[in-house]
Amino acid sequence: MKNKRIAFGGNTLAFVIIIFGILALINFLSTRRFIRTDLTEDKRYTISKATKNVLDSLDDIVTITAYFSTAPAEVAQIRRNVRDVLDEYKAFSKNLQIDFVNPANFDDGQKQELQFKGIPEVRINVYKQDKAEIANVYMGISIGYSGKEETLPVVRSTANLEYDLTSTILKVTTKEAKTVGFLTGHGEFDINAQEYQQFRQLLDKNGQGQYNLTSVSLQDGKAVDATVTTLVVAGVKQPLTEREKYELDQFIMRGGRAIFLVDPIQMQPGTMQGTPLSTGLNDLLEHYGAKLGNNLLVDRRFHENARFQQGFMTIFQPYPYFVKIIKPNFSAEHAITNQLEVLTLPWTSSLEVIGKENITGTVLAKTSEFGQTLQGYYNLRPDAPIPDAETQAYPVAVALEGKFKSFYADKEIPAAPDDATSAEDNETPVPTQDTEERTPITESTETQIVVVGTAQLLIQLNTNSVNFFLNTVDWLTLGDALIGIRSQTITDRPLQIKTRSGEFREVSEIEKNFIKYLCTVGIPLFVVIFGLVRYFLKRRAKRMIEAFSTRNMTSD
Repeated sequence: MKNKRIAFGGNTLAFVIIIFGILALINFLSTRRFIRTDLTEDKRYTISKATKNVLDSLDDIVTITAYFSTAPAEVAQIRRNVRDVLDEYKAFSKNLQIDFVNPANFDDGQKQELQFKGIPEVRINVYKQDKAEIANVYMGISIGYSGKEETLPVVRSTANLEYDLTSTILKVTTKEAKTVGFLTGHGEFDINAQEYQQFRQLLDKNGQGQYNLTSVSLQDGKAVDATVTTLVVAGVKQPLTEREKYELDQFIMRGGRAIFLVDPIQMQPGTMQGTPLSTGLNDLLEHYGAKLGNNLLVDRRFHENARFQQGFMTIFQPYPYFVKIIKPNFSAEHAITNQLEVLTLPWTSSLEVIGKENITGTVLAKTSEFGQTLQGYYNLRPDAPIPDAETQAYPVAVALEGKFKSFYADKEIPAAPDDATSAEDNETPVPTQDTEERTPITESTETQIVVVGTAQLLIQLNTNSVNFFLNTVDWLTLGDALIGIRSQTITDRPLQIKTRSGEFREVSEIEKNFIKYLCTVGIPLFVVIFGLVRYFLKRRAKRMIEAFSTRNMTSD
């Protein structure tokens, strides 16, 4: 009996040891190989593949220090959310060192040092016991690598935290920041204008962005600076000279990337009348593989509401000249648009991809099948009638990739400004030293060009247009590294129903309210009624069984 008890105890102990051994092995393996499942469509609870690639490429320790106050409750909640995000980062990289610091106990010297680092003490309103109070808190993050340090001064939510963190990690670990140039001298979009400072901060190396920004002038006949990686040509109002087009061409031939945002019309001051706009870029872009339509598009099916002033009133009404691109009409394969869901392009023209040898053309976005083109003099008032015409889907943004042939390969090099002046004076043009030293490039290395039929997406600024533009800059300058992160926050999901004709339309306010109250009140009420009916049916069945049993006992 005693031997059996010992044997049984030994078996039990061995079983427990084996179980603990298996659990320890599973825990060990799970720290190195694990699977996470996120059932949301946009994977909002999982860091993106782009972030995992950045983390996987870290060759040394990156230190992330979160300076967060632990009170009041509002800040404590943000702190917990930030910790959850950083824990996810830590799970995918051994080269991350993450620390949380509460600056509440810092002395004045330490607080000044933190201020100098770029993390300020911010004041927030705290509502407690039916009264508002002011609290001084810290909500900043510092990212350091190999002696370089960047900060996220104030983190108020985790909505865009993944993009901010990953872009900052990429910035501090990149050996040299890329330079994005904006063409000037022809009335273009001015990145230095006061009204676009917020937009600039998204790109500026000294802000939260990834790039050095610079203005590029071609009016002196010199080449685009060699440090410029991507050149933005946005909103040209006066035609470029042949020499300026030559410098653009040679920039692309040496492997430079370019974004052309070309307005088809010019608005008359103080009116809603537009006239065709000549930029001088048509032949150059057509040579590369993107033909401008020289027209104005309307979309009779998907268009945005625009704001108009009528006397003292501001009204919003449908405006077909603000073409709205929705998800099915984006390229699902291209990195710029594969996660975008909506984009509004004001006053845009159509584009056409022309087949070129060694060039791949991709339509990034197009109108619905109810797109229509207009030409000539444009009355853009919202109440102006639009003539009936044939409708179809028109491309409005295209991407070109490959090895481009120079537009000036078989042409004489246009004269620089000094040479042109000499020619007008009937003198023999004397080549400048710059021209003598340069050898024209007739074919580019692998490079990319993006063409969009309007520049107004940067003027009529909104979240969707900014994200589309930044996606484009990122794809051209950095590749696909950051695009998937930003696009996770781009959502526009109007509730639609299918009509008898097979088309979809957005539901009305009455229908929205019906669905809302059906979900919030109707379904719980249905559950309660179902529960009561089931309860009474079971109670009735129980009574019938009891009555039947009593009757049988009596008969016995």
